[in-house]
Amino acid sequence: MKTLATIYKEFLLLIRDPGGLALIFIMPLALVIVMALVQDAPFRDYQEVKLDVLFIDQDGDSLSTKVKQAFDASPHVNLIVKSDTAEAKELVRAGSYKAAIVIPAHASAALREKTRQLIEKVFSNFGLISPPADSDAIASVGIKVLFDPAIKSNYKQALTGGVQKIVASIQAQWILDELQNQLAEGRTDTKHIAVNLTDIIQVKEQYASENKYQGIMLNSVQHNVPAWTMFAMFFILYPLAGNFIKEREEGSMLRLRLISGSQFPVISGKFAFYFLVCLLQFVLMIAVGIFIMPMLGLTQLVLGSNVIGILLTACSVAMAATGYGVLIAVYFRTPQQALSFGSVSVVILSAIGGVWVPVYVMPEILQTLSRFSPMSWGLESFNDLFLRQASIQTILPNVLRLTGFSLATLFISVIIHKSRTIL
Repeated sequence: MKTLATIYKEFLLLIRDPGGLALIFIMPLALVIVMALVQDAPFRDYQEVKLDVLFIDQDGDSLSTKVKQAFDASPHVNLIVKSDTAEAKELVRAGSYKAAIVIPAHASAALREKTRQLIEKVFSNFGLISPPADSDAIASVGIKVLFDPAIKSNYKQALTGGVQKIVASIQAQWILDELQNQLAEGRTDTKHIAVNLTDIIQVKEQYASENKYQGIMLNSVQHNVPAWTMFAMFFILYPLAGNFIKEREEGSMLRLRLISGSQFPVISGKFAFYFLVCLLQFVLMIAVGIFIMPMLGLTQLVLGSNVIGILLTACSVAMAATGYGVLIAVYFRTPQQALSFGSVSVVILSAIGGVWVPVYVMPEILQTLSRFSPMSWGLESFNDLFLRQASIQTILPNVLRLTGFSLATLFISVIIHKSRTIL
């Protein structure tokens, strides 16, 4: 009964506070729209960063060696050699790596044979030699580049273009070598020969996820809506801490302490109410991504198909945000202390958690720190669900981290509140 009364009291306090309502509802909606519009262009053109890219060499010959040597010399790509294609694909699909280059088995031998066939076909067209028996057997050699759907489009294009440039150079060199071999055999009347550099090597790009949403990739909307939704949810500490400390200063807490029984229902009631407010924030922000963004000329937010996973993630983020707000409210003694520390800490957690820019474009030290930010856990789960179409099993570790963070902050809040009650 005390818990329900606390929920009702918090509801009355909130609806009577226009500033608080604007802060937790109107401002986040404006923020997500503005940030999506502002960052739309930068999302298409980030500065170059060094990406870890898996390299699967099933060829073990000169073609794969030359491709590896070219990328080893690149300042923007760090090749990590793997032997198992299935393992590499799973790592990329899970977002552990942003891309993988797969050189198929016998690619070098096939390329040499295709090059020989191509040159012989050119010479036969000029009547220099008899048409080869296998002249119609020319086919392309396929090199696969697998991508994580959460990779930025300019990185995707740059990596694919790099592979194409490298293999085109190798292809041209091998064609010239084969021409020299043919000329060395006495076929010297070649002044009118024009070798057609057809795509005997094709670079095929595809996403590592295999589902109907695999064409969805990271853009300003897919990043900003879930990212700034979490940012707004963590700012629930403003009305929560403000009301809590106000009650303490006005003597409401003292009157509650005089009532026999545990103080847990009071904290749990506040937690439950603001947890529901966070979920309402989430629904509104998602609605903006789906309905408002297309009206502004941006892409529509795509949620994927794992509704249960989305609800689990939203609830765990709401719990973490509310638990953090309760801890700030209980620990600090004045509104100035609580709101100053709370606002700065939320901005820091959001910055290292990937809200401002994706984690993989950050310096290495920030990428390490991001592992300890609850916003990073939530954003990674949303990316898994929205972009990679992950299962509940995939997001479960981050959901458990968020839930554990919430329970830990709530437990510490009860201990601090109880100790001050005793004092």
